[in-house]
Amino acid sequence: MLAQRLCLILLLLGSAPVFAADNTGGPYLFDLMKQPSYRAAWTSMLAGETVPDWVETYAKTLDGPAIPSINIQVDGKAHLLGFVCKAHDCGENQLYVLFAPDGARAWGLLLMGGKQRKWLGAPDESVQTAILSGVE
Repeated sequence: MLAQRLCLILLLLGSAPVFAADNTGGPYLFDLMKQPSYRAAWTSMLAGETVPDWVETYAKTLDGPAIPSINIQVDGKAHLLGFVCKAHDCGENQLYVLFAPDGARAWGLLLMGGKQRKWLGAPDESVQTAILSGVE
């Protein structure tokens, strides 16, 4: 009986790292923003846009609620979808940012008031569809 329990424990412990590795996600938006190409894509995405104060503050401080980015396919290429929201009002104010490979370009979806949508960076229909697939 003891040998069976020991085998079960070893089996579970041996499989835990594989499970954890599959669920770690990608880099956080604040980590991506520390890389020059991603920062430049972010800046270009926001150029000429009017955004809420919390988004401007995030751009300066990189401080805000976030989750790991996920890979989203657009036209057969892997893009990263990052997320941040307004502290203490996350349900009503969210920003999803899709980065092209290596941070060559960025597009965003700003959700305000829980329902109002604003597209950033002039995404085409395939990019909008990709972002929405990550939101839902």
